[in-house]
Amino acid sequence: MPKNTRKTAASAAAKAAVTRLHSKKPLAEVLGERKVAGLHVNLDSMALVSNIHRASAAIRDHFERFVLTEADLHWSAFVTLWCLWIYGELETRKLAVEAGVAKSTLSGILNTLEARKLVKRRANEAERRLVIVNLTASGNTLITSLFPRFNGEETRIVGGLPAKQRQTATDALRAIIATIDEIDGPLRDDD
Repeated sequence: MPKNTRKTAASAAAKAAVTRLHSKKPLAEVLGERKVAGLHVNLDSMALVSNIHRASAAIRDHFERFVLTEADLHWSAFVTLWCLWIYGELETRKLAVEAGVAKSTLSGILNTLEARKLVKRRANEAERRLVIVNLTASGNTLITSLFPRFNGEETRIVGGLPAKQRQTATDALRAIIATIDEIDGPLRDDD
């Protein structure tokens, strides 16, 4: 067998082993299924949503410890910088929605980021009670330099999944988000 073929086969076998190793039911899921036995609940839905929650928490914790700590950022501050980087300036209500935080939480995040001179706030010229937030040059430099490392870690944590499985998971999560948006309806300005 040629060297490259052996290397590719070994890599595929290693990825398959990682996927199998980490696809066992977590103890919380097993215990949860036992606890709700007889309640006539949909265990498949329960398992999916609880695993989305566990995966989200694990991802957030992992990134805070291994990527964001060097920039002295927590998850919500990073997401806030990311939103401003990709959208450009945003009004605080829209920024809170995009960052997935309450407006009151965003206020604290912005205080911290502004003290570090990573963002700046200004009143909206047309509606003085509204506040617009922008990245500063320092904020732009930080997110631009940090994101390749962040993406490298994104790539590493999903690396055990074949491309087709990654796309299927992405499509399924987008469908879940669309369903929630459909159930909840449009967000109001005072939400």
